Amino acid sequence: MDPLAPLYYLQNPIWVFDVDNKKILWANDKSLRLWEATSIEELLNRDLGQDMPAAAAATLLEYQQTFKLNKKIKTWWRFSHKQITKNMLCLFSGIPLTDGRMAMLVEVIADESSLRRDLAFSDCSNLALLFNEDGTFISANTAFSSDYGENLVDLSEFIGDITIAQQWLENAKKNNSFKCNRLCWTGQRHNWFDIEAKWLNDNSQLLLQLVNVTKDKEKLNKEKYNAEHDFLTGLMNRRGISAALKASHHHRSHYSLLFLDLDGFKLVNDSYGHAAGDKLLRAVAIRLLNVVKDKGLVARFGGDEFIIQIEKRNYTTIANFTDQIIKTLSRPFHIKDIGELSISCSIGTANYPDDANNFDTLVTQADMAMHRAKQRGRNCYYPFLQEMADALYRKMTLRHHLSQALENHDFELYYQPIIDLNSQQLKGFEALIRWHDELLGQISPAEFIPLAEETGQIVPLGLWILHSACQQLANWNQRYAQQFIISINLSRAQLQPSIAQTIEQIIRQYNVNPSQLALEITESTMLQDYCETKPCLDALAAMGIELYLDDFGTGYSSLSQLHELPISTVKLDQSFVQGEHSSNKVIIEATKAICDKLNLKIVAEGVETQTQLDYINHCGFDYCQGYFFSRPLPVYELEETYFKAPIMSMAVQL
Repeated sequence: MDPLAPLYYLQNPIWVFDVDNKKILWANDKSLRLWEATSIEELLNRDLGQDMPAAAAATLLEYQQTFKLNKKIKTWWRFSHKQITKNMLCLFSGIPLTDGRMAMLVEVIADESSLRRDLAFSDCSNLALLFNEDGTFISANTAFSSDYGENLVDLSEFIGDITIAQQWLENAKKNNSFKCNRLCWTGQRHNWFDIEAKWLNDNSQLLLQLVNVTKDKEKLNKEKYNAEHDFLTGLMNRRGISAALKASHHHRSHYSLLFLDLDGFKLVNDSYGHAAGDKLLRAVAIRLLNVVKDKGLVARFGGDEFIIQIEKRNYTTIANFTDQIIKTLSRPFHIKDIGELSISCSIGTANYPDDANNFDTLVTQADMAMHRAKQRGRNCYYPFLQEMADALYRKMTLRHHLSQALENHDFELYYQPIIDLNSQQLKGFEALIRWHDELLGQISPAEFIPLAEETGQIVPLGLWILHSACQQLANWNQRYAQQFIISINLSRAQLQPSIAQTIEQIIRQYNVNPSQLALEITESTMLQDYCETKPCLDALAAMGIELYLDDFGTGYSSLSQLHELPISTVKLDQSFVQGEHSSNKVIIEATKAICDKLNLKIVAEGVETQTQLDYINHCGFDYCQGYFFSRPLPVYELEETYFKAPIMSMAVQL
């Protein structure tokens, strides 16, 4: 049976090629136009080996080895005849001849024009180079010569490295083939190629089959650049500087990492808009680059935060270098359409490898130090100290445990007596929260209350305190004849429009008289967002709840505003009561005089000695509390001490 019989019905250009003799044995009519032939007879009589480059011939011989494995090859092939070049996507396969040899069946799948929109054919052409066993250049196929010429001298020139060229030759001889991706010199320019190297044992030659992937590589490089750089300033972003530093850790000497945050940048955005803020950030980036120059790296971390890396050999002291940056950014910036803007910056520093040996930890440490600089007054720098990391770890641990404690109600209320100095009787108690954690032990409210306020956990915590205190008050009302007041500290976060309604529901739930409930609020809480706070306080006072002004003297009170708030009682901060300086007595007496004029009751906090009590009595204070009478007590101790009988006068010996 004629092996070519099935080919007569194929519609694409197709022919059978004798690889050994470089002649076409059979072709269909569709092939004539491709080969610029006048007839089948003329095509079959052509000697195609006459102008075939050695690299192309070697490639075809290598294809024959693939055909013996019953495999096909689909690739682009460039045909040149009568100075006319055509790119065709071809399917190469083996076809046995009657004499036992293996010929090559070539079927054209698509031409250049039909796939122009879908394939970058110029980058997919079958490029081939042939080198001898010493790496000397022998030949390039037509596709390579057409695009790049034949200016190569040897393999080392193509690769750009003599040592690697020798390694390639040895690798190919040993393993027959290998693949790689490399930037190579074509004789005209550098291009990226996917390379398949094959060793031709019969001729002791190295055949390189190439695919130009320069465009793909450039696209990837561009994508990588965009991913590692800040679009607004052109600086590296966090990923970029992280990659740069991680790549150089084993080769770079000790360096400092600076975490810089602009002071007052939010005010610029709020006042002039984000477009002005963007212009300012670009101007800041330029100044930072001018200061650092080639001494290190500058990156925009995000928002108005920047990272600077500088080797220690490039500065005398870190204090001098940060001072230079601070002075540079302190000069006014001229922003188009706005004029001059002035800002400052706070900087934290950490050192590699003394403080940490990885980028992420260094950033965290420098960030902690920057926040310490903010706390120290801004427009300055602060170095990282290990105590900061310890404090942060403690804070994160507390936050986690606090969340669990809120879910499990792992808190307890202690109560500290408040004494009526006029009647020498118990006025009531201040409810104070206590927290004992199984792992962390007893945790001070001074530590976990600010954390709860920072995280917003103070709202559910405050609600628990209100419920617990009112429930305890209801219990005492049922068991004892005398009624007294329980005061509860209220956070600013709790002063929401719904607070009065919430407390009213709690009072009803436990059937508590509103006049037995007092809410202690600090000066800063009352006066912060005064217009929003006052309606909340008015609503609470209208319910009959007393309002205490807590820690008086430590805030920034406006007497005119205080006069307008529905306050019944002022609590003088314990620092004045316990202070021994004569000025403390002046403040105590002045506070008493102010409260008399404003018709406010006054409580002295922190009374610990008889001398302090005598002076408070001398000044005519209404109430006092402190360790002189009692420390805060849990309910069972409080009841044993003050509630020995179901009904009693609860008189206090002063």
